[in-house]
Amino acid sequence: MSTVIGPITERMVGLALAGVGGLLGVYLVVWGINGLRRTVAVWASDPIPIGEAHLADGTIEVEGTAEPLSGTLRSPYDNAQCLAYSYSKKRKEREKNEDGEYETKWRTLDSGSDSVPFLADDDTGSIPVKPAAATLGLDTEYSSRRGDIKKTENRIDPGDGVHVIGQKIPAVESDADLGDARAYIGDGEETPTFRVTNGGELETVVRMFGRSAGSIVLGTVLVGMFGYALLTEFPGVAAAIGVTV
Repeated sequence: MSTVIGPITERMVGLALAGVGGLLGVYLVVWGINGLRRTVAVWASDPIPIGEAHLADGTIEVEGTAEPLSGTLRSPYDNAQCLAYSYSKKRKEREKNEDGEYETKWRTLDSGSDSVPFLADDDTGSIPVKPAAATLGLDTEYSSRRGDIKKTENRIDPGDGVHVIGQKIPAVESDADLGDARAYIGDGEETPTFRVTNGGELETVVRMFGRSAGSIVLGTVLVGMFGYALLTEFPGVAAAIGVTV
């Protein structure tokens, strides 16, 4: 009896895992398609002079220079003065794959991010940005490697060029971080995305497209693997739809 149950159990577990991968694949494809829509929305819009931000409503897109507002941060590895950062610490490891061959992978040991409100400034004016809820597209400013340990920092430093797209939100008197500003750029239901990126609009679009396209490709692969596993286990289904596996 056990010789029958064992293989059946293994097949069911395999199909269950494949099903989970298939569901994840569908999620990644849907997320990627929505990401492409957001990318097109950003590409179709144009940044406005920051001095005209007080006239805008809803989604607002600006380009300018990042300047300190109420304070700065110190990055964890480089101890640099900055306005936003993300960091990672990885270790190089060798693992055997399914074919018994060794592969080199970088395993993340530690990672994190932080940011403070800052001013986006151009020749026409300035407006505060609260990037805490934003998707950050940061340039690598520091990288070091000692042995099998690699540390990396991505940052926005004072004076860096930034592209910001988000929602114009009225400031409240209790928000001391914004000084006497009447409005700031933050996250809200009226904006398709809230992103802060080093550089200009092109850099933002490229980063968004890369993440979305990568998600679609990976999701499609996972869905395909699930479909193959399903048709392999149930050849009658494959025959019914005219597929050879």
